[in-house]
Formats: sequence, C-alpha cells, structure tokens
Amino acid sequence: MTDKELWAEFCSQKNIDINTPYEAWAFGGATEADTDRLAQLVLKGKKFGTASSYDEYVMENALDEIPKSGDYSVILNSKDEAVCVIRDYDVYVRAFGDVPPFHAYAEGEGDRSLKYWRDVHTSFFKDCLNETDKPFTQESRVVCEKFSVEYIPGKDIPEDELLFVEPTMAFAKEIAAYRQEMLDSESFFDGCFSMKRMPDIQEYVDYCIGWANPRREAGEYSAWGNVLLVIRKSDMKMVGCMQIHNVLTEKMKKYTGHVGYSVRPSERRKGYAKKMLAKALDFLSSFGFEEVNVSCLPENEASKKTSWQIGNSCYSFKNTL
Repeated sequence: MTDKELWAEFCSQKNIDINTPYEAWAFGGATEADTDRLAQLVLKGKKFGTASSYDEYVMENALDEIPKSGDYSVILNSKDEAVCVIRDYDVYVRAFGDVPPFHAYAEGEGDRSLKYWRDVHTSFFKDCLNETDKPFTQESRVVCEKFSVEYIPGKDIPEDELLFVEPTMAFAKEIAAYRQEMLDSESFFDGCFSMKRMPDIQEYVDYCIGWANPRREAGEYSAWGNVLLVIRKSDMKMVGCMQIHNVLTEKMKKYTGHVGYSVRPSERRKGYAKKMLAKALDFLSSFGFEEVNVSCLPENEASKKTSWQIGNSCYSFKNTL
C-alpha cells in the first residue's frame, strides 16, 4: 500500500479523522537493506525509538517541524511501501553525550547497548552535518523520540499495551497522581527512586534525568541507573514505576539488586508486574549481564512469585530477600 492507502485504512478502522496530520518517512540507512531492517525491527516490537539531528532543523529553519508527542507517522520501506502507523509518546532534546542507555535500548539496533548506539550514530550525525561548517561533538543536540505502533495491516495490537517512559514533565500530572495514591494507601515506593521525598515534580524529573546521565560517574556511594514510568497506552495512565540499576554500590549488591518496581494500588493484580519485570530484564541484557538480582520484602509473596516466574526464564537469577 501507499502511505495514503494505509492511512485511510487505519483511520477507518480506528475511527480517526482522515484529515488528522501525519508524516510518511523511511528510516535513514547506508543501504536500502538497512532501511528495511529498521522497519522490520519496528514491526517486531524491538524498535520503539529513533533520533535525529536538532542542528539540522536549526540550519533548515524548521524548528516547527520537530516531532511532538502525539504526532502520527506512516513508516515506509525502501520501496516507499507503507508498513505501519506509529505515534510519538515521548520526545526530548538532549546533548549527544547525555543520551541515556534506555534510549539506545529503545532504538533496538545491534546489541542495544549505549556503546553500539554511539558508534553508529556518531557516523550518522557526522554525515548529517557534513555539508555544513558545524562540527559534530558530544554537545551536539539530538532529538530523541519514543513511539508506539498504532496499526499494522492484518495484525491485532493489544489494547492494554504498556509504554515504558523516561521521566519528563510531559507526564507531570501522572507522576503526581501516582505519588499521591501511593501515599494515601501507605504503599512502599519501591522502584520510584526519590518520588516519596520529592513533592516538587520538576525536581524529581530533573533528579531522574541526572541519575541516568551516562556522563555522570558513579562513586562509591552513588549507583547509576534509570527510572522508567509505566504508562498504559489505552488511557495514558501511569500504572507502575521501575528503578533499574546497571551500577550497584556494595550495599545494593546485597540488599537492593538491579531492579525495583511497584504497581499503582488501584491497578494491581492485572499482570502488570510480570510485564514490567520482563521489560527490565530485557533492558538489563543490553548491558551484558549474565546474572541479575531482584529484591523484595520476605512477606511479599506476589513479588517473589513474579520474580521467579520471569527471572528464571531469562537469566541466571537471584531473588534476594
């Protein structure tokens, strides 16, 4: 199908106004095979992120064309055939050197590591700026997008799909609501980093971003990792939160482990914890771990059961009490 044909089919089946704006584009690659390979990664659910050069938008006087959350796109293959419809749910601009590991994982390429992403995209962004007098450096700004697949012809997409999002102020209301519900129910803030002690959501978001920054060195008493908000796509409600550590202090090796997570009290017993832990372990695989520790309180039987069910199928696994 052409992009117009696929868009018309999508709008008809999803009851969306056909005049809703969208962009049709293909992933950039050195060859046509690269373009098709990236499109296939999207269809397989492995690729849900992409990046572009902010400086290119500046040089082309096209800042108003920078993607925004909510934007639709039709993804094309190397033959300009439409393969799926996607929609951005998280967009931010960051210096290349500050792009966190989770974004590299979201792009789904190679071993999904930050090193692989940097190696490939250094060449890519240098080529983008090749015809200008602007050099590419660690400070060059990058537009980072996360997207969900909205439509694939002939394939059903689960209504209760979960989106895994790095904290930004775009989700400030959901973070505040999640925090309040956890306080009201006197729940433990497992996997929420410093959410409990930070009622100022901007402070919390900035703290999470800084914690995940790969240019920040982890000292003797300072771990390194990523906080992920778990958003239900059908209503964009925050149903869980995860704290995923790829650098541990000595104390954390014994008591905290690599993964902490919680589910919103009103959303428990819906199978979200299993999906969250499976995503956390898959993300950790991009760091090359052969063994992962997940901790929970001894009396939390549900968490222990979830950890064993998911962990033993993925890793040499230790469930630390």
